[in-house]
Amino acid sequence: MKASSLPIFPLSIVALPGTIQNLQIFEPRYINMVKDCMENEHGFVIVYQKKHSKKDDYEISKKGSYVEIIDFNNLPNGLLGITVQSVNKVSIKDLMQLEDGLHIANTQPVVDPEVDDQALLAEFPEISNILSELIKHPRIVDMPLNVDFNSADSVAYHLAGLIPLSGSHKQSLLEAFDASKRLSILSKYIEDLSSS
Repeated sequence: MKASSLPIFPLSIVALPGTIQNLQIFEPRYINMVKDCMENEHGFVIVYQKKHSKKDDYEISKKGSYVEIIDFNNLPNGLLGITVQSVNKVSIKDLMQLEDGLHIANTQPVVDPEVDDQALLAEFPEISNILSELIKHPRIVDMPLNVDFNSADSVAYHLAGLIPLSGSHKQSLLEAFDASKRLSILSKYIEDLSSS
């Protein structure tokens, strides 16, 4: 993916690369965005929107995920349901808001430094083990996941997408410098989860 100007969808979720998200779309600006994405065969960017203590005060992250729509349907509640798959991390610059309220920004793909995947996965064997058990779960087994167990990033992102982590925890994984940092952060989160 090259640098380009794309629609930005601020949400209280983080779409980690490789993971699948189901979204319900109801605001006209986002319904139009989805139509445009499908007509012109491009995706959009999901960014984490952090709510501050003041009622309407939000902060939009500077790093997000470029996602592509892989399925859509009309939901029983009358809303548009879309399924998106996160493709890669992007950085966001020159965020602006259009008249209808839709944000657009210049986006640039973010490529992490290369790591020794095998050495890293050997250093954190529990992460691969938990993920390989989790993907056998009846509620997960039918999800269209494509985990590469030879890639430290694929393992880390998929596990983080399936376990109960807050949006800010997932955002810190997305923003981590490389897979080594990501796995060590994730390992600590798992320790905290299992001890609570």
